[in-house]
Amino acid sequence: METVELKRIWNTLAEEKLIDKNLAKENILEIITQKGNGVISKLQRKHKLDFKVYAGIVVFMLLVVLFLIYRDSLGLLPKTSSGLGGPYLIPCLIEAFMIYALISLKRNLNFIKHTYNTGTLKESLINVKSYFKAITKKGNWIGTISLIAIFVFVEIDTLMKIGGISNMNFSSGGPYIFESYFSLFLMIMIFAIPFIVKMNAKQYAGVLHDLDQTIEELNEEV
Repeated sequence: METVELKRIWNTLAEEKLIDKNLAKENILEIITQKGNGVISKLQRKHKLDFKVYAGIVVFMLLVVLFLIYRDSLGLLPKTSSGLGGPYLIPCLIEAFMIYALISLKRNLNFIKHTYNTGTLKESLINVKSYFKAITKKGNWIGTISLIAIFVFVEIDTLMKIGGISNMNFSSGGPYIFESYFSLFLMIMIFAIPFIVKMNAKQYAGVLHDLDQTIEELNEEV
């Protein structure tokens, strides 16, 4: 039920002297506060889920680096011919990006917790809305550019290993089959990253819409 409709019902009851006017006001405010808390809870749940996913990737990439170090100590890693940093640089770049994403998510969660517990309900929601609209735009640019840069680096590294695009081979039995398909996959990902980042950002669009609706309802005088 919309807040405006609730106000009409409680005001009618108050006018008919079926309920105390102050009690009606308190009940409306309580319902509005619960709705506001529901919107913030959605945002917190989404951030906590993303935090767990990114934390899992950070742990996985750390294990990958440790595995590479172990294999390298046994002399079992193939020697790179690209000269772009060996087998460790690419996983370390991905690890650095995911750690940055984790720090950003933690900062966002702290902001929500601090902001929502200070000031009025309306002020808190407006601050949360302004903050997340700003960081969503900034985060999209940083995420898109960083991921594209990492994939472009891996693509250049792969092509240098096989001696250039002219040596790509997709026929069975020929050399560089794995590298060729991997290089093709990287090319597709480079062009797909902006759309992937945009789709991830859309997951927050519904919560921001709920924030707009709740703030609009709060603009009505109780």
